[in-house]
Amino acid sequence: MKDCALRCGTVSYVKYEDYYELAERHSWRVTDLDWKQLETEYSTGVISDLDRAALLGTAVIEHGVPHYSEVWSLVEGLRDHWDLWQFTTLWTGEEHRHSHVLKKVCDVLGITGDIAADLATVESFPFADAQKQSCLDDCYKSVPGMLTYAIIQELATNHFYLMVAKRTSSAFLKDLFTRIAGDEMRHHVFYRDALRDLFETSTDPVWYCDQVYRATRAFQMPHMIYNLQVPFFEGGHWGIEVDLHIQLARCFSFDSRLLGRLMADFVPQPAAAV
Repeated sequence: MKDCALRCGTVSYVKYEDYYELAERHSWRVTDLDWKQLETEYSTGVISDLDRAALLGTAVIEHGVPHYSEVWSLVEGLRDHWDLWQFTTLWTGEEHRHSHVLKKVCDVLGITGDIAADLATVESFPFADAQKQSCLDDCYKSVPGMLTYAIIQELATNHFYLMVAKRTSSAFLKDLFTRIAGDEMRHHVFYRDALRDLFETSTDPVWYCDQVYRATRAFQMPHMIYNLQVPFFEGGHWGIEVDLHIQLARCFSFDSRLLGRLMADFVPQPAAAV
């Protein structure tokens, strides 16, 4: 693989500072949440089995933040894109807030022990290497390939948290899941815009789009890579696939040939006439 700096181009204007100020306007603290309300909801039976399952599942996967930082550190040419490199450092911190607060909720509800083994597995799992190896073409070691992974993962996570927020009867959890979903959408938008911007200055757009295509084809959510909490996430009947496909089509619409390849693979084709 040629040096990605020669093929990805550069972004000629600064966007990281714009994101930083956006995050400052919408940022939240764990101490902003009404923890007394959670205790009241727990004591009065408002917290449902679905709420507990969602908390346990997300607490496990969000626990891997150090791994997710390492995933980006293994991307070739990342340091040639200063804005993106800066963003990944802030992104890691915002993701850690999700990890901390979800585990704290589990602690308050007294259910953390149910995931003790999974948390230990996350800590010892070689996630970064496994994530890179999940694309046999090494597409997750390139900037466009890793951006594609992040775009899909953040969008799917946003949809999941919003879906759970709609299903819960807990005012506390509705507030919490909605806040996390907002973070995930802002992350998705930054990665989406970075992918498009770098394509526009790429010196090898064919290679660039092929990396996006291969990364999309190889995509697996983190729970599939860990092989943890899979029955809950895969069997929850969350019904987000159609919305995801529509939004991702817009993300990749910067190149008609790329979009055509992806649609041919992921959109069901009509049956041939007999």
